Amino acid sequence: HSRGYIMNNTIREVSVDLEDWRDEQDAWNNRSTFFVELHNREDRKAQVTNFISFVKEENLLPLAGASVLDVGCGVCDYALGLAREGYKATGIDLSDGMIRGAKQLADREGLDVSLYIAPWSDETRIKLKWDKTFDFAYSFFCPVMYDVDNIRAMHDTSRNTCLWVAFSERHDEIVDMLSDHFFGRDAFPWHDKMEESLAAIHEMGHNVKVTYKTVPETEVMSLDKAVEYFTMRLHNNGWGTMDAMKEEIRNLIEPLAVNGEITNSTVDKVAWVTWSVQ
Repeated sequence: HSRGYIMNNTIREVSVDLEDWRDEQDAWNNRSTFFVELHNREDRKAQVTNFISFVKEENLLPLAGASVLDVGCGVCDYALGLAREGYKATGIDLSDGMIRGAKQLADREGLDVSLYIAPWSDETRIKLKWDKTFDFAYSFFCPVMYDVDNIRAMHDTSRNTCLWVAFSERHDEIVDMLSDHFFGRDAFPWHDKMEESLAAIHEMGHNVKVTYKTVPETEVMSLDKAVEYFTMRLHNNGWGTMDAMKEEIRNLIEPLAVNGEITNSTVDKVAWVTWSVQ
């Protein structure tokens, strides 16, 4: 694209009531800088490449230049990947910080993406008149998509195909330990929620296909970096100030440091669910 073309990356705010969403929005806004930096990391680039390959192998994109919607897009890593391939990409996210990050990344690359700030729901979809509007709608690890109504809302935006990528099981050594400490046992029933969502997808979609991928990972980082990272992962306004949480996390993980470094092991079981709308 010519440099003059990038001004199309306008950000639109959808007029829906955000009162119940403020804490959630703040929590993701606090993470947005991390995700902008993550965008250029090799592991993130590999995830996007993997996604593009998957979409092509599964024939999820019907036509060259088709329109795509990324629900809970964050900084639009995946939408930018599709824009690079010549698709017409739209991203929507609750976090204005994430959407501003997405705009920054799109502008830097001279890519054209339509960006919207709003919590995802059927109310949002109806306000935007997104009814069978996109050729392909998808969502990656968006927390609100464990609500069947929100998956149905995504389904209703597409005229062709959908993809939902979400955790069906999570084991994260240090995050689990810290969650336990701050909030009590992480009681989120990943498996049950996944089953409930899959039942709804089988009911509304055609040619439903579920691919499970188990992703083991070991992260090694300096103590300071680890304190920042785990605070970013866990902090919400309900708990107290960020600085207070940082201090407490440091006290909890410092004994685990070896030569000033923290090692964290994670194993995630991830479901890639595809279906046709008709």
